[in-house]
Amino acid sequence: MNAVINMVAVLIIACPCAMGLATPTAIMVGTGKGAEKGILIKDAEALETAHKIKTIIFDKTGTLTIGKPTVTDVSSEKMLRIVGSLEQGSEHTLAEAILNRVKEKGLRLSKVEAFKAHPGVGIGGIVNGKEYFFGNRGKKMKLLND
Repeated sequence: MNAVINMVAVLIIACPCAMGLATPTAIMVGTGKGAEKGILIKDAEALETAHKIKTIIFDKTGTLTIGKPTVTDVSSEKMLRIVGSLEQGSEHTLAEAILNRVKEKGLRLSKVEAFKAHPGVGIGGIVNGKEYFFGNRGKKMKLLND
């Protein structure tokens, strides 16, 4: 063990730039290996702070069990029809899960007018003459005030 510590000390003194290259290389390899195993790492900072994790809480969307989001509960078929109608024009990954649930239920979707996707916020449009917004309520208010 002492030999390894002495070797690293000599390398750092002889060529300090090696350590500057080693860290980004290790992070790239770590994120690449994670991706090969289906683990997506948001950024280097997330990987660097992962050792501090004490507790993990998972949601029940099916992402962990079947590898893709699924809709598990719906408060009403009317709401599902409206949201499904809006999601027809969306490219969001959750749109597919919602549209699959609509198809399972055999619901008929409505035509949407003035569809608008707000990245990171939600989607909106007019369904059957009424305006709807589907997404993050807090961010919608910010969007309306900008």
